[in-house]
Amino acid sequence: MADKIPCNINVGLKEFNLMVGREEEEYVRKAAKLINERMDFVREKVGLSESYELLAFVALDYAIDNLKFDNKHSDLQKTVMTKISEMDTLVDSILK
Repeated sequence: MADKIPCNINVGLKEFNLMVGREEEEYVRKAAKLINERMDFVREKVGLSESYELLAFVALDYAIDNLKFDNKHSDLQKTVMTKISEMDTLVDSILK
């Protein structure tokens, strides 16, 4: 089991005292920073001011981004597998 270290972060107006693996600490801190930056952006551009509204909007925005990424990743994976299959077929035909 990986060693856990304390990681204190602020997300919105809430402070979290977490215990995370050493390899995860950087990701947790960067994620909190991204959320706070996106909350500031939404506050300025959309005009929301309530923390729960900002967090809900940011969560929705990140969920949409994640779904788009998953879709692109899946499409890319299919393309790569098709190309590998084509190359395999080509190599088999050359070796016969």
